[in-house]
Amino acid sequence: MSGKNWDMYDYILESKDAVRNIVAKQEEVFRDALEYLKDKKIEQIYLLGSGTSYHAAVASKRAVEAGLGVKVFTMYPMEFVDNEKVFNPHTLVVGISQAGRSTSTVEALKKAREQGFATIAVTGSEKRPVSEVADCTILLAIGDEFAGPKTKGYQGSIATLVLLGLKLAVQQGILSEDKKDEITDRMVKTADQIPDMAEKAWEWYKRNQEDLKKCRRIIVLGYEACMGAMLEGTLKVLEAVRYSVTGYELEEFMHGIYHAIDADTYLIYLGCPGKHWERMNRMMKYFEKERGAHNYMITSDTSVEDERSFVYPFCNDEYFASMEYVVPMQVLARKLSLDLGIDCNIPSDPDFHKKMGSYTY
Repeated sequence: MSGKNWDMYDYILESKDAVRNIVAKQEEVFRDALEYLKDKKIEQIYLLGSGTSYHAAVASKRAVEAGLGVKVFTMYPMEFVDNEKVFNPHTLVVGISQAGRSTSTVEALKKAREQGFATIAVTGSEKRPVSEVADCTILLAIGDEFAGPKTKGYQGSIATLVLLGLKLAVQQGILSEDKKDEITDRMVKTADQIPDMAEKAWEWYKRNQEDLKKCRRIIVLGYEACMGAMLEGTLKVLEAVRYSVTGYELEEFMHGIYHAIDADTYLIYLGCPGKHWERMNRMMKYFEKERGAHNYMITSDTSVEDERSFVYPFCNDEYFASMEYVVPMQVLARKLSLDLGIDCNIPSDPDFHKKMGSYTY
């Protein structure tokens, strides 16, 4: 793709191939990391990252924990640097930064090394600052992504973290190769739907275009397997449309935030199947009837029939739902930004990270 033509939407469509490429090249991608970890005892793992990298960690946690049978903590890097004081000596710290320049991730990996922990950097390019402070580097095998709001980087980071966990579990004799392949196939099946999902999401957006263009305040709600999608979807819309967007876990939302809902509020519900689905659906009806809010449900439940809802036959995998429920949010972010006259492929301030010191150069 030439520098003149790249666009956030194109990278959404490329996510399927990015995931497949990581799976196809897994022996090469993970060779050094598995050799580095071969004789190490790992009793807990920290997955550290900011923004999209953190959300990918949240989306990966279930699969990594289930595969390895060890506790996995997902955390912002500066939270790790500033507030983590008590550690298990048999700890693996994975610092995730697609650009490889996140100052907070660099500082977290430095602290992990000082504690004597095993350290791995996951990044998109060679010879980046995060690699200089980690004992080993895993490169994201996803190709270039020039748009500011990362989409295939999110999906590629999930695939990389999950496969690292699964392959380490096989190496340690915790998981069979067949079971690893079965879980990997489920991940690929989920990713394979992304292009079709994006196309259908664009149609959904066009049906609701005029209403969505009026919006200036969005709240995104999620639960269970969709927490990563809730966080990442919130960020994508925020980055692209550049007005107030917040995200909450469903139960947390009920503890105070509900007071702020009025007729000017747009609520997006990530309604994956599970024990909270009925409650979320009930709450959606409440806010429509009692507060006149603009409700948008993203779900596979065909009983939801209104025009504002995006109903799609998601795979609904317990490990990979956050890879698919995020896609309508990514498409919404791009298409709405276009309608608002915002080129979200161009940062609002290209020198922001230099001014703030949030990137290391």
